[in-house]
Amino acid sequence: MILTTYIETYYKLFTIYMYNYYYFIFLQCLKIDLVCIKYLFSKHVCIRLQLLMLPNLTCVTLFSPNADGCANRKDTSQKCSVGLLQPVRSHHKEIYEAAKKEQREMESQKAPSHQPTVADLFQRQKQWANSDEKSKQINKLIAEMIITDNQPFSVVSDVGFQRLVAALNPRYALKSEKFYRTEKIPAIHAKVVQKIKTLIQPENAGFPLAFTTDCWSGTTESLMSLTCHFITNEWERKQVVLNTTVMEGSHTGQYIKDKFLKMIEEWHIDKERIALVLRDSGANMMKGMRLAEVPDLSCTAHQLQLVVNDGLSCQRAVIDTIASVKHCVTHFHHSVLAKDRLKTIQQELGLPVHQFIQAVPTRWNSTLHMLQRALEQKRALTLYSGEYGGFAAPSAHQWDLVANLVETLIPIEEVTLEVSSSSSSASSIIPCVSVLKMLLEDEGPRTTGIKTLRQGMKESLIKRFAKLEEAKHVVLACLLDPRYKDNAFSSDNTIEKAKQWLKDEVESASAEAHDEETAQEVDVAQEAEAEEYTAEQQARKKQRRNEAPSGSRIDAIFSSLLGPHAGEASASDAGLDEEVRLYLMEPIIDRRKGDPLQWWKQNEQRFKLLAKQARKFLCAPPSSVPSERVFSEISLIYSKNRRSLTGQHAEQLCFLHYNVLLLNWQY
Repeated sequence: MILTTYIETYYKLFTIYMYNYYYFIFLQCLKIDLVCIKYLFSKHVCIRLQLLMLPNLTCVTLFSPNADGCANRKDTSQKCSVGLLQPVRSHHKEIYEAAKKEQREMESQKAPSHQPTVADLFQRQKQWANSDEKSKQINKLIAEMIITDNQPFSVVSDVGFQRLVAALNPRYALKSEKFYRTEKIPAIHAKVVQKIKTLIQPENAGFPLAFTTDCWSGTTESLMSLTCHFITNEWERKQVVLNTTVMEGSHTGQYIKDKFLKMIEEWHIDKERIALVLRDSGANMMKGMRLAEVPDLSCTAHQLQLVVNDGLSCQRAVIDTIASVKHCVTHFHHSVLAKDRLKTIQQELGLPVHQFIQAVPTRWNSTLHMLQRALEQKRALTLYSGEYGGFAAPSAHQWDLVANLVETLIPIEEVTLEVSSSSSSASSIIPCVSVLKMLLEDEGPRTTGIKTLRQGMKESLIKRFAKLEEAKHVVLACLLDPRYKDNAFSSDNTIEKAKQWLKDEVESASAEAHDEETAQEVDVAQEAEAEEYTAEQQARKKQRRNEAPSGSRIDAIFSSLLGPHAGEASASDAGLDEEVRLYLMEPIIDRRKGDPLQWWKQNEQRFKLLAKQARKFLCAPPSSVPSERVFSEISLIYSKNRRSLTGQHAEQLCFLHYNVLLLNWQY
């Protein structure tokens, strides 16, 4: 290249250079146009140079691309011995023009620098109007903070929050508490309601839906919750909170029935879509669901709570031992000095510095945790009792009872946690109850002193779950779970009943599908006829239809309703039987690692009839814990800063707290 030749010529003229500066173009020395050199380098013109130290460079000044050569320059101080870019312009015109074009574009993009006016400075400090999009976005984010973090509406009136917002963006005008309570939160609530209504439509959630419901009473309001559970078309388990509605008057069975049906109607859910309702064992709740004529089931976790309570209360020695441990724990909860002394003893003995856990009557596993912690701190308790007194430590026999009691209760807690999990379904009820029966029947050294307790638990378990294998929804859920299938059933009779229930469900679903398909075909045919015939032809057709017997259409509907003929029906039955046979021959999947919904997603095409039933019967949870979790959130909403919160606002906040997170703030 010409440029390379000239640069090498100048390079040979100078011998003074700076050591270790490689791969650098001496633009400051030669003053070559940056754009031209950049463009040449972009064309892979590789030039390796060293930065030259040229103290007297006045005679080696080069022209810019605007120069035509030395002869055209009038200023003698700008003269040089040679015009470097003149050959580039003459022999590489296309490169020169491209470099000039890029330079002009760069100069045109440079914003003119000017000093801001006073009006501009004031405009930058002016607060946004309420209609400004940035202001609306911040309003939305503050409302979502109140929703997701359970903050009181009065947080926007707190001085610290106001200072924070002002420091983050002085142009934003923070709105009042009333704005968020009466305008923003209701507006978000309306949008989320529409989003949830779309989500639970049959085309998204499938036809069957399962529900949980429960009642809660606070200091100012009584609420009734309703959660909805379904499996999507992609075989994903979903849970949405539909209501936490205010209850008034006496909570009788009739009142609960009316309230439940009203909530279902508000969401435009047909009663036929209700697959199962999980509720607690309260007499009014049981009566309400019976009056509503919907399939219902008692909460498994609540039933296990009653089973454990029955066992703990049937043996006097166990009652006294638990009371003794409670007395010790209460001593430390009422005295700061006792806690400090205990901490010192724990450190001296090398024990974990843990505080004791207090048992709560409404949660039986809190008793288990209390006993576990006491057993862990056994030496510290005994030493503290001997040095400082205040309580009598349990005896050696009582410590043995505590150890054996912990060994018995740990598996029951594990089962309770499993049926309370958000990912569990009603399919786990029968296997869990079967495992507990086997556990309580087993005898060994760890059962010494608590045999009466274990026998009482076993009898209570059998009594409370006596009709479990007569509940169609529970049996079919277990059968259609690839983790369990028919292995947990107590008798072959249950398997035969399950197969017959499956046939009935498949036939019912086929009949409904045929009815819908026939109705759609009739509608399409009528629309086509209306477009094809003229008004006169339609009139004549109507006349002929009135004169002729109405047997043709009725025959078609009956044919669709009753299904195929006898021979074809037996083939259909054989298809279902074959699917059931092949399904039961499949190996079961791991109970811990296996996902039954993913299994059905992968095998849906192999077992088409069973897959539809699996989606229906696996959607229900085994307990009403989801509704109880809603009330745990309600207790946080009714904090000390929200004592005057109305039931309507509490319902909106609780509804939004769960569903806004479910929708990932996309509403």
